[in-house]
Amino acid sequence: GEPDAATLALLQKCAVPLLAAATPRAVWLLADAPALTDAGLLPGEDVHKHLKGCGQAILLAVTLGPGVDAQIRRAGVGDIAAGVASDALGSALAEQAAEAAEGKYLTGRFSPGYGDWDIAVQPLVAAALDTARKVGLCVTDTNLMTPRKSVTAILGVSDHPVRGHLAGCGHCVLRTRC
Repeated sequence: GEPDAATLALLQKCAVPLLAAATPRAVWLLADAPALTDAGLLPGEDVHKHLKGCGQAILLAVTLGPGVDAQIRRAGVGDIAAGVASDALGSALAEQAAEAAEGKYLTGRFSPGYGDWDIAVQPLVAAALDTARKVGLCVTDTNLMTPRKSVTAILGVSDHPVRGHLAGCGHCVLRTRC
């Protein structure tokens, strides 16, 4: 539903400095899907189901930059609600930036950690895209990304409309144990 007036005012208050702090950047690689498999980037079955019918795939990384992380921390100092609102706005903005980087006939985005595509592939994705040098996105030794408001994903590319494999909690092999 629609947010109440107080929530809407909080979101609007937090959006201005968050947008000012954002420096969205993206990097992508168009490759033949078998080449990505051979490079060890596509372990598991779910990502292959997602790419079914696609000869090529786009490996994508998008970040809002470190200024957004800093702004989220600043917003939360002394105002937990503003910190939470800024964090949610940052997540939504990162998703919008990822959607803006797409084109052609594509499946939806499928990210490391979805289904059985292990999050441990995250450093390989970052290395393949050279994210540290190109967009300032790094992966920690626990496979988390910095800046936090970043997205990595693979999208199938086809010359005809394709749907891809459904992602999300309802379709995850870990849904009963998560």
